[in-house]
Amino acid sequence: MRTSKGKVDGRDSIWSDSDEPSPKLLIPTHNLVLASLPQSDANRIVASSKPVHLVSGDVVYEDGDDIDHIYFPIDSIISAVAILEDGSSVEISMTGREGIVGMSAMIGGGRAIHWTRVSVAGAALRVPVPWMNEHFRKTEAVHEAVLRTYSGLFTQICQRSVCNVRHTLLQRLCVWLLMMQDRVGASELPFTQEEIANRISVRRAGVSVAASMLQAMHAISYHRGRIVISDRDAVEQTACECYRMLRHEFGENSGGAPSRRKISLLR
Repeated sequence: MRTSKGKVDGRDSIWSDSDEPSPKLLIPTHNLVLASLPQSDANRIVASSKPVHLVSGDVVYEDGDDIDHIYFPIDSIISAVAILEDGSSVEISMTGREGIVGMSAMIGGGRAIHWTRVSVAGAALRVPVPWMNEHFRKTEAVHEAVLRTYSGLFTQICQRSVCNVRHTLLQRLCVWLLMMQDRVGASELPFTQEEIANRISVRRAGVSVAASMLQAMHAISYHRGRIVISDRDAVEQTACECYRMLRHEFGENSGGAPSRRKISLLR
C-alpha cells in the first residue's frame, strides 16, 4: 500500500504490506554507507531489508516515536525538523545517500527526538531495528560504519547551528542548496522558496531577496517551483566556510555521482 502523506512504519508500508525480505533483488548501491562495507557485510544488510519508495512529505518518525525501522536512503532525502511552539520550524539535519536514518535505535534511547519527514522522493532500503542491531553488534565493519556515519551527522548538526547564528541569509541559502545538490546528485532541486524558507527558518521574503541575488549572478534559475543551480562554482564562492566542513563530512568519494557497485540480495 502506498500513501502520499502517511506515516512510514511497519504497519503502513508504502511499498509492501510485508516486512519479509525479498529473496531475489539486484540493487545499485547508491548509499555510500553500504558501498563502503565489504561485499559480504553489505549483502547481509540488504538481505535483511525491504526496498521502499518514499514520497515527499511522508512522515518517517514523529517526535517521541519508538523507532521500528532504520532507513538507508538511495536517491531520497530525509530531514529531521524541529517544530517550535509558535508553529515555525527549522531543519536540524538532512540525510541522503551518504547516511542512515534512525541511528538512535542503535546508539541512544531508541526513540525519535525530532519530527522526521521525506524532503525528496525516492528509494530507500528499510531494515527492521532488531536485524540492524544484530548486524551492528556482531559485525565490526558495520559497527565502525555506523559510528562513522553518526559522527558525520553530529558534525552536520553542530556546523549548521554555528552557520545559523553567525552567517548571512545569502550564505546559509548557498550552503543549503549545495548540501541538497550533493545528495540529489543533480542540478535541479524540487523546492519552492516557501519550502526553503521553512527549512532554514527565515521569512519567505528573505529567501526571495537572497535567491534574486544569486539569479542576478546567473548562479541559479527558477522553473515552476524548482531551483536549478546553473553555476555551482559561483554558489560555492558565495557560501560561507561551513560548506567546506559539511562537504568533507559528506564524503570525499561521492563527487555528485552515486556508486555503481552492485549488491546481490542472496539468501
